[in-house]
Amino acid sequence: MKLSFFLASVFIFSSCRNNNVCSRLTVDDNLLDSVKKKSDTSYTKRYRNKEFVVAEYYINRKDTIVYQLMKDTTNQIRQVIIAKKDVKLYTAEYYSNGQLKAHLPLDEAGRVSGEGEFYFENGCVRSKGSFHHGLYYGEWKNYNETGETASRDEYDSNGQLIKTTPAH
Repeated sequence: MKLSFFLASVFIFSSCRNNNVCSRLTVDDNLLDSVKKKSDTSYTKRYRNKEFVVAEYYINRKDTIVYQLMKDTTNQIRQVIIAKKDVKLYTAEYYSNGQLKAHLPLDEAGRVSGEGEFYFENGCVRSKGSFHHGLYYGEWKNYNETGETASRDEYDSNGQLIKTTPAH
């Protein structure tokens, strides 16, 4: 569990983060270099779809960790998946400009659990709140593209939207 927290925090928070809701969150190139150096096996697989063209795999057999980097036609990383013994420890998707789409922490079973955030392409937070066993849970705050609060959503324990309250 410590490994997944470390990996998620390094990949996601690679840029300086402050208290405001807009910040640039991209993949940390230094961490990627470190992953590549620690891997004992690597290979590339070609894809034929519009979003992903190439998948690069870096495997650390000693720790049974697989790092998967999905890239687009411009060689920009669009998705990162880190798994250990076929359980996802971390997953992230990125816009074509390199901005993180969402921070979604995973539990030991590979389900989204904990505080999550979704981002606009400009780096401002789109929404944030909690997940519980893969479901939206409790209060979620929604923002516009300039970082101002737009509304609040309330979810029950089954992930069902109870109500939406517009910002005043």
